[in-house]
Amino acid sequence: MSIGYRVFIVHSDDSVEHISQKAFEGFFSRNEPSLKKFAGSNIHIAMALYTLKERKPDQVIRIDNMRLTVNTDGSLDEDRSSDALRLAMNRVYLAEERAESMAPVIDATAKFDERRWEQYNPKLSGPAHKKILERLFGGNV
Repeated sequence: MSIGYRVFIVHSDDSVEHISQKAFEGFFSRNEPSLKKFAGSNIHIAMALYTLKERKPDQVIRIDNMRLTVNTDGSLDEDRSSDALRLAMNRVYLAEERAESMAPVIDATAKFDERRWEQYNPKLSGPAHKKILERLFGGNV
């Protein structure tokens, strides 16, 4: 079974814009200024992961979402990205810690981190989800 993915920018009006894998990989993995169109803004990314049949999308496995900050030169804001990674790691660590500890001291760090996690990883709206599926499967959704 082959697996593929496509990356979309979800705009505030729930419209979606496909961006090339090359541009996204350069932006996200190599910190290249490849998203100059979105320079100086926060963008909502949706990444659709799917199985392939005859080199075409066949079945959606999942659609992940994240909000990223683009620097003024079109590169990834590494500080914001590092903070998002820290929040992800804390979610795993703090879940284990809460199960083990029943301390009488109230620590609100986890609640604040959870709120920021939700801001960095917004839920995909129904209309945007439908538009992504239409783009993947050619409007036959």
